[in-house]
Amino acid sequence: MIRKAVLVIFLGVAQIALAQTPAPQGAGGVPAGLVQKQAFARSLVEDAAVAERIKASQDTEALRLFALAKENYASAIASVKGGDYANAEQQFNDAMSAMGKARRLAPDAAALAAKQRAEYAEKLQSVEGLEKSYRSYLKNAGRKPGAAGSETDESASLGISRLLEAAKRHAAENRPGDALRALDKAEQVMRSALNRVLGSTTLDYAMKFETPAEEFAFELERNRSYVELVPVAIAEYKPKEESRQIIEVLVNQSREAVEQARGYAAQKDYQRALASVRSGTEYLMNALGVAGLVVPQ
Repeated sequence: MIRKAVLVIFLGVAQIALAQTPAPQGAGGVPAGLVQKQAFARSLVEDAAVAERIKASQDTEALRLFALAKENYASAIASVKGGDYANAEQQFNDAMSAMGKARRLAPDAAALAAKQRAEYAEKLQSVEGLEKSYRSYLKNAGRKPGAAGSETDESASLGISRLLEAAKRHAAENRPGDALRALDKAEQVMRSALNRVLGSTTLDYAMKFETPAEEFAFELERNRSYVELVPVAIAEYKPKEESRQIIEVLVNQSREAVEQARGYAAQKDYQRALASVRSGTEYLMNALGVAGLVVPQ
């Protein structure tokens, strides 16, 4: 029993001694754990390859986080020198966190190229869809060479074709960044061209038709060209679910108006037929506006 009591006392003394033992110290009395954290934070902040990658990305948020990481690291060093080890540890943690976020925003060349290739494939499909709708509209609206605005249309078409060819060439040469930039430019030209031709519909009403039936046929084609634009606009502008529901209602109203117009036309009542089909087209123009494509009324 005496030996057991002595052993318990000995263990108790040992535990007290252990609790009172200070944490391992580094040079100058700095806790060893903090010294290690400082070394790791420094390896992140002063990594020249990562710094170059972040600068080359030109990502505003990545650059901000990189600058913040350096500021936090400098503050941590000042706190270490001042003996404020608790604040130094927090600043080192903040520096490492900021660097981690900055690195993720500026991925390495292989990861960036893979991301750009995926974006290129998606955008190429979108731009080619817009181009198809644009050319279809010009054809259905009767924008023939020599007509008002036709030179601008042809110039836009040529510019878009060249940009698409350049994008595909860059992609084939494994230059996804340049391919994406060419597609972005093509998309800008396309949107401008679409808004221009859609806003020039007043020119269509100045056209002369020999018969009401001919004018009705033209209005049906004009309506169809807007129908083709709706899914393209949805894919391009990605409206929210609530907006998609509104678009669906407007498209259905247009379809009903066109069916009604066909009924009037079958009865040779072209005055009502034209009014109805034009009403249907207005529904589609509103649907495009909801999707995000501004269509002058």
